[in-house]
Amino acid sequence: MTFKLKEKIYNKSQIWLQNIIVSTQGLLFRYRRGNDRIIRSQLEFLLKSERWTSAQFRQYQGQQLRRLLRLAFGQVPYYRELQKKLGCQPEDFKEPEDIKRLPILEKSQVRGNEKYFLNVIFNPKKSTKGYTSGTTGSPIELHETQESFSKTWGFVVRLRKWAGLSDPMYPRRAQFTGRNIVPLGQNPKTAVYWRRNIPGNTLLFSTTHILPETVPHYAQALREFGPELIDGYPSSLLIIARISRRLRIDLPKPKCIIVTAETLLPEHRREIEEAFHCRVHNQYAASEPSCFWGDCEYGVMHESPEYGISEIVDSRGNPAMEGEAGEVLTTPFTNHMMVLVRYRVGDIAVKGPSALCQCGRFMPRVERVEGRKDDILFVPERGYVGRLDPVFKGLHSIIEAQIIQEDLNNIRILLVPDSGYNQDLEAHLLENLHAKLGKSVSITVETVTRIARGPRGKFNSVISKVKHLYPDRM
Repeated sequence: MTFKLKEKIYNKSQIWLQNIIVSTQGLLFRYRRGNDRIIRSQLEFLLKSERWTSAQFRQYQGQQLRRLLRLAFGQVPYYRELQKKLGCQPEDFKEPEDIKRLPILEKSQVRGNEKYFLNVIFNPKKSTKGYTSGTTGSPIELHETQESFSKTWGFVVRLRKWAGLSDPMYPRRAQFTGRNIVPLGQNPKTAVYWRRNIPGNTLLFSTTHILPETVPHYAQALREFGPELIDGYPSSLLIIARISRRLRIDLPKPKCIIVTAETLLPEHRREIEEAFHCRVHNQYAASEPSCFWGDCEYGVMHESPEYGISEIVDSRGNPAMEGEAGEVLTTPFTNHMMVLVRYRVGDIAVKGPSALCQCGRFMPRVERVEGRKDDILFVPERGYVGRLDPVFKGLHSIIEAQIIQEDLNNIRILLVPDSGYNQDLEAHLLENLHAKLGKSVSITVETVTRIARGPRGKFNSVISKVKHLYPDRM
């Protein structure tokens, strides 16, 4: 059954059946993509390794880097050619810093050439396939095994343990991410804005229907569900916090909140914490997968050295100094099916101090992740809508795109097309956008040769020109 057919059946189903469909997908996700035995084994390892000394982390990273390069130079086409060109051997990389002998890998080198980064001993048809978000270029097709996915999930579970959850594997969870769980065409002011994933012990909330009129319903559903953990986009939780404060609506008090996928500003963290009466933990991880960083019990963000080598570099490619902002480069150890070494993620982070954190872990500190500061849009039909890059997932032949809100019901898309771009792809993009923003919004697409950058060359993928017209201004 194709994805489109599944989506059509879901959209025409009653809510009780949609809950069954969501739960079925949750069951498939739990047993097809992940493996509980591997996740628990990885967690056991990580709870021991997090107490390593700096020397032990360095030794581990050196060993894992050499292991990864032996695999890459022998079994991955791109790196076989690179080794011939550079004339280096895996044993030449004695310390983690020696990785600087290899060139930085750009997204443009991977995009459209994904097969050259795949390990030839794996069958891509048996992999877990995903895509990067595509606002700064066509999505990159990603491949990983169940084992690598499960090992990555072990880092998620460790972060949840840092956040104080007694059952970090499957806590009672409310999730706010970009899934289109409320079908297009339903009245957003009377629809039910959540669906149940029973195997995942999760209540999934729509992030595209948050309005002053709907927030009381969100708050009531959250209180009745009583989650231990709330996770997802900080933009959605911030809107709920602000509207609830204005309307004097009580929100639940979970054990913790973990936010991801968007830049978390300090003042927004405080607002969310005050509204939900719990600590907010920030998680940074890219789709590729490429790295995993997260906040400890003291609210300090740490790199996970066991995951891979993370670099924060200046414009010349040199390591950033403490307190200095730089670009993020990542080399994951977990995925042996698709190898990406010194991959430029496209985000900016500020290197943290070398002083030992109060938590006692010798894991490198990150002062903050700046990422991409996209605007949150407000449209009358749907309310506040953040995190729009999922509308580009799976759409190739787009070099980059920018979403601009000209007025409350008028959206303009600037799009730089690649070869292969056609009207069918544009129609698919418009369909995805209407699913997020509603039918009443007028959306136009303009193909251009280049999209202008902001200060310091910063690319803003979502821009609103009418934030002054928003209720409960963001």
